[in-house]
Amino acid sequence: MFLSTVEGSIDGRGRVLVPSSFRTALEGASRFFLYPIAEGGGCLEGGGMDLMQSYRKIFSNLHPNDVNRRANVMAIFSNGSEITMDQAGRANIPANLLREAGIEKELLFVGAMDRFQIWNPERFASYRQDMSSHATQNPDALAVPFYQSLGQDGQGGA
Repeated sequence: MFLSTVEGSIDGRGRVLVPSSFRTALEGASRFFLYPIAEGGGCLEGGGMDLMQSYRKIFSNLHPNDVNRRANVMAIFSNGSEITMDQAGRANIPANLLREAGIEKELLFVGAMDRFQIWNPERFASYRQDMSSHATQNPDALAVPFYQSLGQDGQGGA
């Protein structure tokens, strides 16, 4: 699981050190996949082979000509890159992806459960504020899924 927020920066050779906890979540893999977030949120999103296999499974269940499939395949697979890390956990993120996310030097690795995101710190501060406000204004938004996960109907009954 990708958890926490970790500061990082692009070094003089154009590399970033992937946080050790994120490398652990990648289960020892020396590569990960990275793509601009589809919603236009201004960050990069990525994960390991498990995440890409999940997408592949979802998209394989849609008709090849389905516009939603095409749009999402374009967003994730066509606009993405496979990133390789060296033994020390350093990786080169392609310049086009860095530009897409507005990252010049400083960045944040942000855990997002089964995936992670890479943000420009200023953009993330605004996003974090928006998401905190949303969570505060919608405290019951997770009630039904929570109770369903317990095998209850969301109304307190079983």
